[in-house]
Amino acid sequence: MKVYRIEGLKLPEGRKILTLGSFDGLHLGHLSLVDLVKRGAKEKGIPSCAMIFDPRVDGKKPQITSLSQQISLFKDLGIDELFIVNFSPDFKSLPYPAFLSSLSSRGVEDLVIGPFTCLGKGGEGTVAKMREFCSSLPLNLIVAPPVEAGGGRVSSTRIRSLIKKGRMEEASLLLSRPHFVSGLVVRGLKNGRKMNFPTANLGGKVEGMVPAEGVYYGYFALGKSLHRAAISVGTNPTVDPLSREVKIEANLIDGAPFSLYGAAAEVKFLGRLRSQEHFPSLSQLKYAIAKDVSECSKRIPKI
Repeated sequence: MKVYRIEGLKLPEGRKILTLGSFDGLHLGHLSLVDLVKRGAKEKGIPSCAMIFDPRVDGKKPQITSLSQQISLFKDLGIDELFIVNFSPDFKSLPYPAFLSSLSSRGVEDLVIGPFTCLGKGGEGTVAKMREFCSSLPLNLIVAPPVEAGGGRVSSTRIRSLIKKGRMEEASLLLSRPHFVSGLVVRGLKNGRKMNFPTANLGGKVEGMVPAEGVYYGYFALGKSLHRAAISVGTNPTVDPLSREVKIEANLIDGAPFSLYGAAAEVKFLGRLRSQEHFPSLSQLKYAIAKDVSECSKRIPKI
């Protein structure tokens, strides 16, 4: 996949089919757009392309996926070209007719959008207005139908709410994969080692939306290698009661294969086991962790 950082809408010239949006989470609704783009590109023999914006259009909202995570996900989806557009004040004020005309002039033959997409200054470019304007251009507008799952419309807003509440099974359904966060393995307080539970602490700049505090079951991932894990998200009230820093710790159920410090890793959440608790002693904490690991082991499919 080729990745371009561009100013304005100065796309590489040449025929192409394009979809665009914030694509936060790259959920089932987004995947429907990507599928239409890939099928259209294959039929015409032209590149499949996607456009995202940096900073995000909805930058005040928590990010389900970071920019680097989005790039990786688009690559896995098989998109040929990804355009990362600088969402500058000048770009934000661009009227939708100029937006669409510019895409057409740069070789975009088909533009695939979601049913609630609005483009241009102030979101004035509604689907109806874009349909009308595109009829005057050599630009075919394809509007995908809404996607529903789990009893409602799939949206990034809905997924954020689920992650915030720790409802990871439901979030995973809408994402079509486990939600994950990324970071570097850092040194912790080494209490896991003292209690004979191999633990990887995720630190550095953690990317992706961190779920509600509690104990989860899922996977600790190093590249393509997955390791079953009981995952703690919280402030460690038993061993560090004064701390307010939320930490992500993965107790590796099947052991640590090698030294992990400094490695880039992902923590993938399958479901939530319980809320965070304070225990009166380390021995009681050790008992609780052992119980968590045993229960998580039952719930996580072996690789």
